[in-house]
Amino acid sequence: MSLVFRRGQEARAISYSDLWSRGDSVASISASSIDAALRLAPVYAATRLIADQFAAAPLRAYKTSPDGTRARMDRQPSLITAPSGTVSAFTWKYQAITSVLLRGNAYGVITSTDAQGWPTAIEWLNPDNVQVDETGPMPAYHYNGRPLERLSVVHIPGYVVAGSCVGASPLTAFKTVIETGLRAQEFGNDWFKNGAVPGGILKNSQQTIGPEVAQAARDRFKAATRGRELFVTGSDWDYSTLSVPADEARCIETLKLTATQIANVYGVPPERVGGETGGSMTYGNREQDSLDLVTFGLRPWFVRFEEALSALMPRPQYAKFNIDAIVRADLLTRMQAHEIATRVGLETNDEARDIEDRPPLTTDQKAEWVDTYRKAATPTTAPSATGGTTP
Repeated sequence: MSLVFRRGQEARAISYSDLWSRGDSVASISASSIDAALRLAPVYAATRLIADQFAAAPLRAYKTSPDGTRARMDRQPSLITAPSGTVSAFTWKYQAITSVLLRGNAYGVITSTDAQGWPTAIEWLNPDNVQVDETGPMPAYHYNGRPLERLSVVHIPGYVVAGSCVGASPLTAFKTVIETGLRAQEFGNDWFKNGAVPGGILKNSQQTIGPEVAQAARDRFKAATRGRELFVTGSDWDYSTLSVPADEARCIETLKLTATQIANVYGVPPERVGGETGGSMTYGNREQDSLDLVTFGLRPWFVRFEEALSALMPRPQYAKFNIDAIVRADLLTRMQAHEIATRVGLETNDEARDIEDRPPLTTDQKAEWVDTYRKAATPTTAPSATGGTTP
């Protein structure tokens, strides 16, 4: 697939087959490399948690009418429904958000446009292979050393500072934290794999034994205790267990601290990635935990991508994620919220049904619903003792 640039720009000879080819800038040993960082469980867990929810959130196109009324477009543009010619819409969103989470930037190239020149497809580039020159009045983008047409590039940065449009890479900024976590994780693996300290000491207090006798005693002891059976012997053998030295025991504390730090970096609840916040978890604060994830961990990313995609759509169209669709409270709470929202005019029945992943009501269903609602709202009457009726 060749790259087609926006509004009449000529296609450049860059094939999509090498868009995600790995560049020399990635060092598999360095903690700042994606492969090494993802081997640290909290980094993988935090980025997966955000990416899963981000990619699963429905993305829709809306249109603002002259009177200010906003409504979802009946016919969704292909930039929303099929933004890539190679992967699904879910994977497309996943690629974009993981690029920002791991490298601080998502770089895309517009690969097709409609008759009016508006983008209809974007392919995300491997951020390790993109170079940005900010020495001029406008940033200049290069892919593996080859210049890219600026109008063809879609750039969504993460953490940015004044004077630069390039986002900071979390893996580079927190390289020390990641390296510490990797060392602790590898130490724990070596500990259990290689047996850094024996489980105990079986000592003969009566005589000096050779390797063959020692091996026979070891095999006999292991065979007896493997099924938690009692080990019976004479007065010549003593057994004592060994505890883990304090320095090695700190490995677990280091892993928890690293997980908590990584959670703070990505704005996710520490308990979701193996960290700790202290205190006990109840149903109430678990629900608040989920809301905090959306508010602090997801919402800023939604806004970034909404603004970037809306800028690629003709006015008055704009893109918006349906955040309510991923904040799933219990059924009773959701129904009560929908009832209040429809009663005070915050949403229509069809909007509520869309959040619940249900199709709009048909004309017959609406008539049936209105009839049922009226019957339920009409008070019943019963005959009184005087021949009249009482409610």
